[in-house]
Amino acid sequence: MTGNFEAQELKDRLNLIENMIAEGRRTTESWGWTFVLWGVAYYIAIAWSTWGKSTLAWPVTMIAAGLITGIVASRKTVSQPETKIGRAIGSIWIAMGISMFLLFMSMGISHRFEEHVFVAIIGAMLGMANATSSMILKWKMQFACAVVWWAAAVAACFGSENQSMIVFLAAIFFCQIVFGIYAMIRESRRQRVQGAAHA
Repeated sequence: MTGNFEAQELKDRLNLIENMIAEGRRTTESWGWTFVLWGVAYYIAIAWSTWGKSTLAWPVTMIAAGLITGIVASRKTVSQPETKIGRAIGSIWIAMGISMFLLFMSMGISHRFEEHVFVAIIGAMLGMANATSSMILKWKMQFACAVVWWAAAVAACFGSENQSMIVFLAAIFFCQIVFGIYAMIRESRRQRVQGAAHA
C-alpha cells in the first residue's frame, strides 16, 4: 500500500516538473518577438556605426530596443500569469542585458572598443544565457543557439576583423531572427490549437 502511494506521489511530482518545463517553453515562445526585435536592433546598430561612423549608434539603438521591450513586456505581463520558471528565465535575460549594456556603454565611452573583444564577449554572454535557458527548459533548439554564439565568440578570438563580423552577423541571424521567428510560429500554432479546442 505504501509502495503504491509513494509511486503515485513520485509520478505526480514528475508530471508537475514536466508541466512546469512545458509552461516555461510556452512562456519563452511567447517572448519570441524579443529575439527578433533585438536581432534587428543589433543589425541597425551595426549598420549605423559602420556607415554613419557614429559613437551613438549602439547606445541609442540599445536604449530604444530596451524601452520597446519594457513597454511591450509591461503590457504583456498584465495579461499573462507569471510562473517560477518564467521568472527564473526572465531574470537570466534581464541580468545578461544589463551586464552587456553597462559593459559596452563603458567600452564605447572610454574609446577602448575593439571589434574582436566585442564579438567575443557578446557571443560568450548570449551563449551562456541561451544555454542556461535551454538547460532549464530542456530545449535543444535553444541550446543550438548557445553553441552558435559560443562558436562566434571563439571565432572572434582567432579570425580577422572581417571574419569575426561575418560570424557575428550570421549568429545574429540564426540565433535571434530565425530562433525568434521559430518561437513565434510555435506560439501561434499552440494558440490556434487551443482556440480550436475551445470552439
